[in-house]
Amino acid sequence: DPEMLGKVFENLIEENERKGKGTYYTPRPIVHYICQESLVNHLVSSCLEVPKEDIETLVREGDVILELEKEALSYDSASVDSIKKHAKPLDDALKSLKICDPAVGSGAFPLGMMSEITKARQVLDFYLSKNKSIYELKRQCIQETLYGVDLDPGAIEIAKLRLWLSLVVDEEDYDYIHTLPNLDFKIMQGNSLIDKFYGI
Repeated sequence: DPEMLGKVFENLIEENERKGKGTYYTPRPIVHYICQESLVNHLVSSCLEVPKEDIETLVREGDVILELEKEALSYDSASVDSIKKHAKPLDDALKSLKICDPAVGSGAFPLGMMSEITKARQVLDFYLSKNKSIYELKRQCIQETLYGVDLDPGAIEIAKLRLWLSLVVDEEDYDYIHTLPNLDFKIMQGNSLIDKFYGI
């Protein structure tokens, strides 16, 4: 479980060093809540024609919608109709999203965002009849959306490993497995308060 690596990383650091380094394991429910709220706010500002309540339904209950849709059962038709109608702009807003965690640590927030984005895009993919696998959606998210910076080189390596593991668990064909994404310029060591990257 990629989640375990975050706990392992925190426990490797001496108790008296944690405060100075700012190393704390963020519990999954808190990560889950923050990621969902961020995603809802992004989609509300990107897709003005979609009511906030419908976006909240997509983000918070996307897995339930998908399950019911696949079994040809109805959900909340008003929300679902709105999501269906605006599936393309919602999907485009999620696909073009860029997220940077300036103190990425062992990668709890990028993993949380990947999970939320993938869940929402699965629903939209179903309505757009694209039929992308979870693996493809996660891979696209890792390659195009997620970035992170941290002072600790050990944390960076664990964050990369967690992203790779979360991707590999959804690979279905191990005979033709894709090369893992290069994360060297996505999750980087540095001080996000003072360092520059290509002058930025």
